[in-house]
Amino acid sequence: MKVLPECYVCALRQVLAAARLAGGDDFAIACLKKASEILAQLPDGLTPPEMGEPIYRIVREISGIRDPFSLQKKRQNEVVLALYPWLEERVKDSDDPLLTAMKLAIAGNAVDTGAQESFNLMKSISDALEKEGRYEAYELFRSKLEDSKAILYVADNCGEIVFDKLFIETIIRRLGAVEIILAVRGGPIINDVTEAEAKDVGLGELCEIIPTGMWMPGTLLEKTTEAFKRHFERADLVISKGQGNWETLEETDREIFFLLQAKCPVVARINKCDEGNFLLLHKP
Repeated sequence: MKVLPECYVCALRQVLAAARLAGGDDFAIACLKKASEILAQLPDGLTPPEMGEPIYRIVREISGIRDPFSLQKKRQNEVVLALYPWLEERVKDSDDPLLTAMKLAIAGNAVDTGAQESFNLMKSISDALEKEGRYEAYELFRSKLEDSKAILYVADNCGEIVFDKLFIETIIRRLGAVEIILAVRGGPIINDVTEAEAKDVGLGELCEIIPTGMWMPGTLLEKTTEAFKRHFERADLVISKGQGNWETLEETDREIFFLLQAKCPVVARINKCDEGNFLLLHKP
């Protein structure tokens, strides 16, 4: 997905949110001024996550804080981990544990301090369990999953990663011997998950964790590490979480299943759905 006019407004809002975590009004104004200069100079044809990379770098450089969202990320993981036993029961007691775990993984995509100013996690969980989403590709996903020996799972946010853990555990119980590679950001960007946070919630015990090399809220294939490219090409199945990964991977030349919420009017319009819809999208 290429940047549209609404993306510029969203970018400045995200800079303001990040700057508020790192400093006061004077600091926020300095960051917004610098971000405005950079946005005016960016070339056309970028994806929204590519736009996000230089403007988030401003907050790190001006503040001297490598990860302004570090405490927030830790708290988000702790909150969802406290819900984990209850979420596990919802999955185990359901008629289709795989479908329920998948829906909950999409529910976890609500934990996003970039795309949304606020979110209601419990409402997102309730919607996942009680309302219909766009899951037309589920039967195809399940069929492809059954034939997979190697899965690449491209992660998105902290908090959400705990829901991903539940989904991955459900996949492992279903398939038995399966190789799952979890791809995470190469460095801190908003509340996106890095290797450290993925290990903190216990995912290092379930799968191999690799960084994509990205310090942006997405996965631009040509800028990823060689290890990521290799797994991306050889995996039997690629599962991509979240809006930023969809924005950067939806035009790549391989089959992908995208799990996300349509968290902005632009993404909803492109996918012909209502804002907030739960989506399982299949890219042939």
